[in-house]
Amino acid sequence: MSQYHGREWYFNCPVSKEEIEQVSAGDLVYLSGPVFTARDGVYKHMLIEGNAPPIDLAVLTNVSFQSSPAGVEVSPGKYHVSSLQATAGFRYAQYMPQLLEEFGVKVVVGKAGMSEEAYQNVFKKHGAICLSTMGYGLGAIYGNAIKDVRDVYWVKELGISEALWILELDRLGPLLVEGDARGNSFFAKANEEINRNLGALYEGLKSPVYGRLGEEAKPEIELF
Repeated sequence: MSQYHGREWYFNCPVSKEEIEQVSAGDLVYLSGPVFTARDGVYKHMLIEGNAPPIDLAVLTNVSFQSSPAGVEVSPGKYHVSSLQATAGFRYAQYMPQLLEEFGVKVVVGKAGMSEEAYQNVFKKHGAICLSTMGYGLGAIYGNAIKDVRDVYWVKELGISEALWILELDRLGPLLVEGDARGNSFFAKANEEINRNLGALYEGLKSPVYGRLGEEAKPEIELF
């Protein structure tokens, strides 16, 4: 059952279609329940090389976290994660059509999001959203939200950092809704506003003292 406080949403995983449709770019989300991690190793092993996961991910959850948990095996089959931080999401845009189509993923958690084109052409088509972590400083806070490590798969094949982790979360957040199910990107809209006003910041500035070392006085060079 979801809870809504202002622009903050508290969701249990798997997240329902109705809940996903309610959030908008710029909202904040907290997640509880099971999620699975997937980044370079898992994407290549599972999507490119065609190795079926040892657990039915679509039945487990519809939330995937692009992360290498800072975790260790404290005893046989028992793991502890001290920090959880995401990897840059734009690197994995190429895998999103297959991931969303074949595994029913509706919520992708990464860092800094993807392009607006990816949201319009892929996420919108599948009714999915993209959430972004809020910076490196929150890694330990995110880690504290891990209630349990259910299991870790493909450690031998991929190594512990690239493995497929199944995590049980308890209000992990805040996570920024970077791309909503209507194809809107929070960062794209913010960048448009910044770029509209950037020129005014250069007005009246003197020529750069260290221009020969790369300093610029042209606002178009700084556009986001």
